[in-house]
Amino acid sequence: MRLITRAGLAILIAAGVMAAAGGAPGSLAASEGIGSMNPASGATASDNGEIWVAAQNTDEIRILLGTGATETVTLPAGSQPHTISFSPDGSYAYISNLGDGNLIVVRAEDRQIVATLDLHTFFTHDTKASPDGSILLSANPMSRILTKIAVDEEAETWTPVASLDMGALIERGPVCVTFRSDGARAYVSLFGPAGGIAIVDVATMTITGTLTTAGGVSGCGIVRSSDGRTIFLASSGGAGHFYRLDTATDTLTEDQAYGPIGTNLHGLAVAANEKRAYIAAVGDEQVKVLNLEGTEVSAISLDWRLGVQDGPDSIARKGSNIYVTLRFAGQVARIRVQTGAVEYIFVAPPATTGWAVHGIAIRP
Repeated sequence: MRLITRAGLAILIAAGVMAAAGGAPGSLAASEGIGSMNPASGATASDNGEIWVAAQNTDEIRILLGTGATETVTLPAGSQPHTISFSPDGSYAYISNLGDGNLIVVRAEDRQIVATLDLHTFFTHDTKASPDGSILLSANPMSRILTKIAVDEEAETWTPVASLDMGALIERGPVCVTFRSDGARAYVSLFGPAGGIAIVDVATMTITGTLTTAGGVSGCGIVRSSDGRTIFLASSGGAGHFYRLDTATDTLTEDQAYGPIGTNLHGLAVAANEKRAYIAAVGDEQVKVLNLEGTEVSAISLDWRLGVQDGPDSIARKGSNIYVTLRFAGQVARIRVQTGAVEYIFVAPPATTGWAVHGIAIRP
């Protein structure tokens, strides 16, 4: 794991090019980056554990470890991994691929690919496990199909058992998924500028209702509260919008008091005490910070390469730290909330086409 500043850009690019040689699909490599952190050099409890990042252009999953080391899981060529999620106990990682449309299952302990599901020819966007881990829902906005997958972890089998053609029913495809805390319902964001949320009964795979948003919730900016009663979400229409969804009544309410929030809102994370929300504003090169107990909006700049678009994208929270992928720069920005410090961690070479990195997830 390399902690760098803008001054190290030339060194970083050179190191990234040298590190670009890959192994066979499913293989694992480990490395220790220049300037990497370890417990003796300033790592905190928030740094412990594993942070998985989708290196989309290089067909890799990069795993940032609390020791400062980085491990790499090499995926088949053309995978273009987009988002990552985990089974509830962190035993398995679910990797949704834009390039070949596959869902790849990685056993997290030994980093081995144990299943590959062909869900479409391309653009499988997001896959989430139900709270008990027995069901996956996988969203593909291009095929416009939401796929239900039965999980048997003991046998290590993942079997598609039903599908919902959302395009045929409401003329919009699924983008991102979150479950209600009891697993009975799922809330699925809808593709396109019109946006919206579909409410899906998981048992029957039927749409029971839709909710209107101003613009798309395309960046999987959907977070369930700790008590499961509220889902926080952001949409990208206009100058950005922030909502709270009451899961008991399926009522969606916009917090309009914030006023303009930001341009092209994408990823979302919420502080552990649920007093702050952190939203990636791709068009502003910033993370917007919303006071959830008031109406204030502040900003943290992540314009790492001055004058070059970096693209803050997906967000994950670990302890008191916020981690943000920079889709074009190939970095992960670590925001130390307690001090306001921002550090940049090398993940992949900067993109010349496509996206260098995208999804990020904390292994439970």
